[in-house]
Amino acid sequence: MLVNAHNQGNEMKAGSVEAFIFEHYFGYTRVNEHKTLEYRINHPSWKVNQVIDYKIGCDFEKMYGSNFKFLNGMQPDHVILAEGSDVSVKWKRISI
Repeated sequence: MLVNAHNQGNEMKAGSVEAFIFEHYFGYTRVNEHKTLEYRINHPSWKVNQVIDYKIGCDFEKMYGSNFKFLNGMQPDHVILAEGSDVSVKWKRISI
């Protein structure tokens, strides 16, 4: 993927698509059919850069299998570039 974006990052607006995608601080991973781990992700709120243009060079079928072939040639609803930061992951609890 190639992204051309403004070099000035901006704060995310509350309720925006960017905030919905990036402002999640808990994650879950299935260990087996009886156990799921919940974890907390710690990082400052990231700034986002306005995307001017982009190019996707991915064959979704080759990369992910035939169930994803339909994505070839489709245009995304959103392309977001976030500045990011270091993150830390803290294990919170085991759900059974």
